[in-house]
Amino acid sequence: MKAERIILSLIAIFVGLLVAGSAFYLYQMTKQITPDNNSITIKSHPTPTPNSANYLVVDSPKDESIADRKTITISGKTLPGATIIISSEENDQVVKPTTTGAFSITQTISDGVNILSITSVFPDGTEQAIKRSISYTSDDF
Repeated sequence: MKAERIILSLIAIFVGLLVAGSAFYLYQMTKQITPDNNSITIKSHPTPTPNSANYLVVDSPKDESIADRKTITISGKTLPGATIIISSEENDQVVKPTTTGAFSITQTISDGVNILSITSVFPDGTEQAIKRSISYTSDDF
C-alpha cells in the first residue's frame, strides 16, 4: 500500500511538470513583443575610420590586456600631421606619425595595473584620447 502511494505521487509530479512545461511553452510561442516607449535601444559606436576628419585608432595594446614583459609596443593610426602623446603614471612620450599616419613606440610598464593615455593632437588644435589598462605579471598562466 505504501509503495503504491509513492509511485502514484511520483507519477502525479511528473504529469504536473509535463502540463506546466507545455503551458509555459505554448505561452512563449504565442507571446507578441511590441515595441513601446519604455524599451531600451542599444546603439553601437562605430570604430573611427580614416575617412573621418580627425581620428585616432589604437591597434596595440588591447584594453585590459595582461603583459608578461615589461616592455610593450603601442601602435595605431591617426592623421599624418598629428602629434601623439603617450602618458603613463611614470613618464610621457611624444611621437610623430609617419606620412601614412601610422605610429609605433615601445613603453616600459611597471608591476601591476598600468593606465596608458594615448592622445592625438591634430593640426587644428583639437585632441582625441584613448585610455588603455594593461597589467604586468611575471606569473605563468
